[in-house]
Amino acid sequence: MSFTTIVLLVLAAVVALALLSVFFKALISLLPVGLVVILPLWLYYRFYWRKKYKLPSRLEPDRFKPGQADPERPRKQAQDVTVRDVDDSEVHDDEHGKTN
Repeated sequence: MSFTTIVLLVLAAVVALALLSVFFKALISLLPVGLVVILPLWLYYRFYWRKKYKLPSRLEPDRFKPGQADPERPRKQAQDVTVRDVDDSEVHDDEHGKTN
């Protein structure tokens, strides 16, 4: 590798790092602007939008638990369902890798 090739590679690296630093400085300087934009949107949702559509101010954690039906929408009864007994020996053999 010649001296000029090394100089050109170093200059290209310096230019690339300078561009990256400018990009990240701009990104860091835009973070407060993003926060200023986010704050009014959050306040609007928090106070006006929830009151307009009568949403609860916080979530109700006990309302939907796994395994519980929604009291407002009861489940329909099953129709045209048949049930058959399971032979315990078949289940036991399948657990150990044996098939009948």
